[in-house]
Amino acid sequence: MKKIWEVSTLLMKFAMLTVILPIASCNKNQLVDKKSSAGTHLSDTNLGKADSTLTVYYVDGKNGNNANDGKSLAKAWKTIQKSCNSATPGSTVAILGGVYNEHVTVNVSGLSGKPINFVNYANQSVTIDGSGKAGNVILKIVDKSYLNFRGLTIKNLTMNEAQGILVDATENGGVTALSFKHIVVSQINWSTSAAAIPNADQNAQAFIVYGEGTTQANAVTKLVIDSCEISNNILGQSEAISLDGNIDGFSITHCLVHDNTNIGIDAIGNYGTSGTPQFDQARNGLISQNTCYKDFATYSTSGGIYVDGGRDIKIERNLSYQNGFGIEVGNEQNGSASNITVVSNLLYSNDDAGLAFGGYDEKTTGQVLNCSFYNNTFYSNDMGMNGNGEVLITKATNCKMENNIFYTGSQALLFSLTPITPQQNNTFNFNCYYSPDGNQNNVSVNWLKKEYDSFAAYKANTKQDGKSLYTNPNFKNLTASSPDFHLTALSTFTKSGDISVITDPTQTDYDGIPLISGGTTTMGAFQLH
Repeated sequence: MKKIWEVSTLLMKFAMLTVILPIASCNKNQLVDKKSSAGTHLSDTNLGKADSTLTVYYVDGKNGNNANDGKSLAKAWKTIQKSCNSATPGSTVAILGGVYNEHVTVNVSGLSGKPINFVNYANQSVTIDGSGKAGNVILKIVDKSYLNFRGLTIKNLTMNEAQGILVDATENGGVTALSFKHIVVSQINWSTSAAAIPNADQNAQAFIVYGEGTTQANAVTKLVIDSCEISNNILGQSEAISLDGNIDGFSITHCLVHDNTNIGIDAIGNYGTSGTPQFDQARNGLISQNTCYKDFATYSTSGGIYVDGGRDIKIERNLSYQNGFGIEVGNEQNGSASNITVVSNLLYSNDDAGLAFGGYDEKTTGQVLNCSFYNNTFYSNDMGMNGNGEVLITKATNCKMENNIFYTGSQALLFSLTPITPQQNNTFNFNCYYSPDGNQNNVSVNWLKKEYDSFAAYKANTKQDGKSLYTNPNFKNLTASSPDFHLTALSTFTKSGDISVITDPTQTDYDGIPLISGGTTTMGAFQLH
């Protein structure tokens, strides 16, 4: 187990021994710490760098007392709330194991270079249990900055508008440099029944971030959500992780998001959360190396990962399966989602489609602009036989779909382009298509108001996919319980992709191997090693 903090012997006057505060892992089998290829990462704000000015406060729910000074195990505070009222910049709050039946509001901020760290002590299990307490939020952070949270579980709150973690930058406030690592959020529910059908106003949010600020200076910035597990939440009309409004600069990485009754991860814009339209979008973000599964609603459109009105976001190297959509890029309100890059993702066995992009409401101007979808692998999506195929396209303009592998389910439906406008300058090329029976004359494409019943007919009539192939990608293993989409030596198209669509020369495949090697690239999410 990797340590995040080793307190020096300077603290022996507090604890009479060296204190070690290690990282708590959500699920080591699922949360593999792969390095992302997407540009500069937001820093950990010096978490774990001990020096002679370090202050450690202790919280002990069993033996502590809030009248203590908190500076030793023998004089620990009793409640987490006390620490959130009293911790000073540059300090660490070490929380001893136990169940803390509290709703906590953070009333302190760190400083640049001196964050406040809230961590579980010595790898002990720390749970903040929200049951039986007044209020609808378990952990609330409003207009606070330079805070790091590690190794905590947030759970158990059932009521309409329940929130596990709430981060809010108010209209004239602001939030910067918040980090959440190895946090578990579960059982945040609007209803006691996962089968309950919510109306439009019934919801719960496991982890919600609001950017209400009206200027760039009031934005939420430098937000890190890493190696967290968000699961088993009854969400109604909301999402498991939701970033909404004036949020500029975020990363959601290495998280496990599963068994939620609606969307897993959502980056949102154009809902009026910020009163200034130009800032009312989650933007400049990275959604990378997450695993999303069984994020599904029976009563509305759902999916593993969703960008609804955000902009300038990279979605890379994620695994998304058994959701509604695997990934969706859309815009439900007036305005647009734009400059979204979806690359090196694995999308399989999703109910509606592997990917959907475009606005869908004819009563709004909402559409998707200037997005790229390349080097992804799709397998057996549209499990619900909804007539979508591997990809569903609605109102979208200037989008590119290249270097992908599409292996259909039994209905052999490649994709669907809905007859809705606007749709301009969208291009499909350098893709590999295949279906279970290996017959390209037995596949179909829904193209506007027409259905083409062979691969050749589709290409001839739409003038798309001119350099695409219908051929078996020869995946390594298609066992239903644990498919392996690596390519084998039998793959015949190994270097036939288009490198011009790969605008980031450092971009990698799902495994972290460079997409471009020797001036060539292989179709799909895995390069052939």
